Amino acid sequence: MHLRTLPDAHLDAFTERINYAFRPTDGPSWDRDEEDHPDLFTPLGFYETPPGETPEVSDLTAVCGTYDFTVRVRGDWHRMPGLAAVASPPETRRRGVVARMLDALLERHRDDGVSLSTLWPFEYPFYRRFGWATANNYARLAAPPEQLSAVASDPAGSFRRLRADEDIDAMRAVHESWATESLAVKRTEGWWRHAVFGGDEPDSFVYGWEDDAGCLRGYVVYAFEEREDGDGRRLNVRELAAADGEAEAHLHRFCRDHDSQVEEVRFVRLPEWVRPIDAYPDPRAATLEIRPGPMVRIVDVASALTDVSYDAEGSVTLGVRDDRCEWNDAAFRLDVADGDATCRRVEGGAETDGEVEIGALSQLLVGARTVEEAVRAGDASVEGEAAQTLERLFPRERTFLRERF
Repeated sequence: MHLRTLPDAHLDAFTERINYAFRPTDGPSWDRDEEDHPDLFTPLGFYETPPGETPEVSDLTAVCGTYDFTVRVRGDWHRMPGLAAVASPPETRRRGVVARMLDALLERHRDDGVSLSTLWPFEYPFYRRFGWATANNYARLAAPPEQLSAVASDPAGSFRRLRADEDIDAMRAVHESWATESLAVKRTEGWWRHAVFGGDEPDSFVYGWEDDAGCLRGYVVYAFEEREDGDGRRLNVRELAAADGEAEAHLHRFCRDHDSQVEEVRFVRLPEWVRPIDAYPDPRAATLEIRPGPMVRIVDVASALTDVSYDAEGSVTLGVRDDRCEWNDAAFRLDVADGDATCRRVEGGAETDGEVEIGALSQLLVGARTVEEAVRAGDASVEGEAAQTLERLFPRERTFLRERF
C-alpha cells in the first residue's frame, strides 16, 4: 500500500470516511464544504494502487491529513506537522491498515526533512504504541460569571467586535506577546481565518479590548451553548489572549458582564499552571479540571537533536528505542559545544551512556518532561554524569500547544 496526496477527485470519498469515523450518528447523507480545510491542510490517502499507476478511489483503504504548522521549540521555530483525520472504513479495519499508514507518514515526513510531529489523539494508548507521547496537560475552568469580579478591572478603554479582514495583524501582535511558551504555533493568515474566525461560517464571536489610545491589547473568542444539565446557558471561552495583565483583567470583565445571559463562564483550554480560581471570592463555586492534551513525536532523531537550540554544553551517547522507525532505533552521539550541536547515528554496537524510549525523548526535546521523570516512569535508563548532562541539555520548559485541530 502507498501513501499519496489525495487527488481532488477523491475529496468526496475522503469526507465520507471522516464523517463515518467521527460523526456516524449523522447517517449516510452528508455534504462536503469546498472550503472545509485551511491552506495549511493536506489530505492524504493510503491506496492499494501500485506506484506509478493512477490511484483509484476503490483502492482507498484509509485516510489522514496534516497541518503544516511552524512551532516554537526551545526558543526557535521548527516545522511540526499536525496529524489529523485518521480514519478507515469498516471494511478495511483489523488488517493493520492504519498502522502501515502511520508508518508511511513518518517515512514521508523524514523524506521531506521534517523531524517532529504532533497530534490530538482519539485514544492515548493507541498512539503511544506508535511513538507519540503527551506534550502537555491543560486546564478547563468553569465558574458563575459573578466569580470573575475579583479578577476584573474597573471600566476603561473600549471593546469592539473584531473582523478577519481588518484586525488579524493587530491580533497577531497580541498573540505573539501572549503565547510565548514552547509549542506555540506561528499562525498564518489562513489559520487565523479558519481556527479563530471560523472561515466562511463563523461559529463564535471575536471581541477585542482597546486602551484609551486605541491600541488593541487583548481579544477573546467565545460562543454560547446550552449547558449539559439543561440549567441555563454557558459562555464558552475558546481563547482569551492579552498582551499584559491589565488587558487580561478587562477581558475577564467583558466575560463577567454577560451575567444576564449565562449562568456559567467556561474557559475551554488554559495552561495547567494558570490558576485564576485562587482569586475568586468563593473558589468552591468554580470547577477546575486537568485534562491530557496533545502528543508529540520525534520523526528523525539525528535531525531533531541537531537542529534544536541548547543553552548548555555536553556530550552523551544514547540508545534510542523506536519500534516503528528503524532509522531511529539505534545509538546516537550528541555533542553540543559553542552553541552548535551535532547528533549522529553510531553504528557497530557502540557503548551507550543510557537508553531512552522515543516518546520520552520527544518529551525531553520539547521540554515537557524531565530526565528524572522519564527514568522514574521506566521510559529511560540513565544515571550519574550522563543524566546530569541530559538535564542540562534538556531542561523542563512550560509547554502548551494551544491549537485544536
